[in-house]
Amino acid sequence: MENSEEARGESWSMWRPKAAAYARAFGVFSAEERFEIADEAIARAYAARARFDATRDFSPWFFAIVRRLCLDALKKKRELPLLPERLAAEPTRQLSAEGEAMAREEKDFVRRFVLALPRADRELTSLVYSQELSISEAALVLARPEGTIKWRLAMIRKALRKAWERAYG
Repeated sequence: MENSEEARGESWSMWRPKAAAYARAFGVFSAEERFEIADEAIARAYAARARFDATRDFSPWFFAIVRRLCLDALKKKRELPLLPERLAAEPTRQLSAEGEAMAREEKDFVRRFVLALPRADRELTSLVYSQELSISEAALVLARPEGTIKWRLAMIRKALRKAWERAYG
């Protein structure tokens, strides 16, 4: 990140919605609270820019800041549930009414499945599927070994597949 005000404004407009979307994964923050967390994360990242290693990717470093702010805010609220923001991709092509209904049903199924997951697994699914972080980036944010992240994601996908088969054959 550069020192100029222009660079700060550019990063604000780019990272603010991403930070707010990740904060939404925690499920207990209002829109106003999410954007306050996002603004604070940007301010802290900007203030700590001299300590950022420019040879590394910015996303995991930034989302780790957002995560710490969210966890601090959760402690204040004394609430721990998580709600993934985006659980299934929106269809990219025009669907028939029947296709739209099926896509909506599939999305609702995935949403219910993820909501039933333990808090840590919901947070992981948010980072990987909503924020589109790589496994190594999610591992950095969560301070967990990559192998653990891979294993948890495999277990989540396996459980989803089993739940899908029970529900739809």
